[in-house]
Amino acid sequence: MKSSPDQKYLETSIATASKEDLILRIFDYLILSAQQALEKMQSDATDIEGIHRLLLRAQRACCLLMGSLDMEIGGDLSRNLFRVYEFWHHELVMTNMQKDLRRLERTLPYFREYRTTWAQAIAQFKIERHQAAGGSDAVSSFGAVG
Repeated sequence: MKSSPDQKYLETSIATASKEDLILRIFDYLILSAQQALEKMQSDATDIEGIHRLLLRAQRACCLLMGSLDMEIGGDLSRNLFRVYEFWHHELVMTNMQKDLRRLERTLPYFREYRTTWAQAIAQFKIERHQAAGGSDAVSSFGAVG
């Protein structure tokens, strides 16, 4: 099966992305999947299979976030993030089982908030790494992540 140019671009951009940028992409995938599931639940609650698929995508994104944590380096922070991501995963599973959109409505803002926090932390990390490497103090070379 031939890949489309868009598919090739996506594969290349993922393969060449930094670990930090991949975390943001996982959050984007989580948010997009959850938002689409919520919209589907609001507009066409009878599309059980479509809702299920979208919620499974969001669940997979949570699993990827949990798997991305380094417990040795991150210590308590990593363990606490794992618990948060695990809770999100549980809420997505329960949303899927019960088709209760209120659970998703309560959880989705946290996905966005954590994504914003990660983007800010990554931007700061890149600035500090650049400065440590002897770069200038100019922040404009990095801009905001996200």
